[in-house]
Amino acid sequence: MFQKTKPFRAFFWVALVVIGFFVFFPLLWMINTALKPTAETFSSYFFTGPLTLDNIIHIVTDAKIMGYLKNSLIVSFGSSFMATVVCAFAGYSFSKFRYRGRKFVMGLFMMSQAFPQAILLLSIYTLMNKLGLLGSYWALLISYVVFTLPVGTWTLKSYFDNIPDSLIESAKIDGAGHWRIMTKIVFPMAVPGMISIAIYGFVWSWNDLLYSMTLVTDSARRTLASGLVMTFLGEASTNWGYMMAASIVSAIPVTIIFVFLQRYFIQGLTAGAVKG
Repeated sequence: MFQKTKPFRAFFWVALVVIGFFVFFPLLWMINTALKPTAETFSSYFFTGPLTLDNIIHIVTDAKIMGYLKNSLIVSFGSSFMATVVCAFAGYSFSKFRYRGRKFVMGLFMMSQAFPQAILLLSIYTLMNKLGLLGSYWALLISYVVFTLPVGTWTLKSYFDNIPDSLIESAKIDGAGHWRIMTKIVFPMAVPGMISIAIYGFVWSWNDLLYSMTLVTDSARRTLASGLVMTFLGEASTNWGYMMAASIVSAIPVTIIFVFLQRYFIQGLTAGAVKG
């Protein structure tokens, strides 16, 4: 271990300040820009000049932006729930059952992470088009579940590996079937891990821009990320004040989730990392 000498402490605090600057300064600048009047958007003052809430008020009272927000909530919560359920059953299968091809399928799950998402978009677009799902919420829901599946399945498998097989055998002796064992015994014990996957799936779908712009072109069904880009970013001009205000509003749901569920998120990830 490092000796806590004065030079080490000085280096530690300097490094902490530098890292904190690069992490928090862009966020503070975004808030500063959102609070500036439109005419002062490109002024260099930092919370020292005239500030206003007009940009934020405009965003929260804009029916179109609130519609994008509603669409994002529907897609993000829906994909998060679906991904958690699928990952839970897949992880339990890989952890507690032994069948032919199990390791091969697990390897495929891991290999799927090696392909760039932009490349996969080509095949997913074609598939959704043939299924008649292009332009619907289902195109986004299925895509987000697919991308959450490898990480979620492996994380929950590691979590289920830590649950003693003797507990499951005792339940079988008492007459419980596989469904009852999963839903009444195993899954309740894995709640922290499942919550961590739910948060991961929610954040992934909430922040996605590429797939939301490509798979859904109807303005009424756009999610917040693509809706903001199409509304405030243009070739001729860009309203950065509205864009920054909308970014602050869009960060609120994720912030709330992390504030109230961060304990489960950290516990789920660390517990799932004990055994691979």
